Amino acid sequence: MEPPGHACVSAGRYLALEPLSERRAALEALRRSSPNFDFEMCAAGERDGETATITVAADLDGSRIGGGTGESRPVAIRTLDSLVAERGLPGPLLLKFDTHGFERQILAGARATLAATSVIVMEVYNFDITPHCLRFPAMCAHLETLGFRCLDLVDPMLRSRDQALWQMDLVFGRADDPRFAQTEFE
Repeated sequence: MEPPGHACVSAGRYLALEPLSERRAALEALRRSSPNFDFEMCAAGERDGETATITVAADLDGSRIGGGTGESRPVAIRTLDSLVAERGLPGPLLLKFDTHGFERQILAGARATLAATSVIVMEVYNFDITPHCLRFPAMCAHLETLGFRCLDLVDPMLRSRDQALWQMDLVFGRADDPRFAQTEFE
């Protein structure tokens, strides 16, 4: 028996962007087993054809452009607009960001994509983890200028050394989502 919603999820098309060559084999295996999944080995950014320097963390998960500790290497940049157009991905789209402070540059290269996007799930921070990072209040304000408002938060993570809020995922919906018109609690 399939879990509830499984048929709906598997009917979608998925495109992952991955800048770390260490993850290529796992992505290729996923593509072989899931015909609706594809990936591109690159980072998303503001302009196609640019490169950025990514610092690769020992655990891979903490890797980021513009900060961190570990091996540094160049990574190709592609815009979400060009990748979505090349693959003919129709809306409505859901975007998931786990990009460690590089969100503003990615959003700048996604103007057309954002017009077809219904939901954005974005990992946001309470600290300046890179020089170009927007902390979560500023990210909420920035996304509002792009037509999105915060609907929910999930997975808050506290820093182990002092229990300060480190990061969380915020779920943003289009500003014209009918839920925002309801201003009463009940």
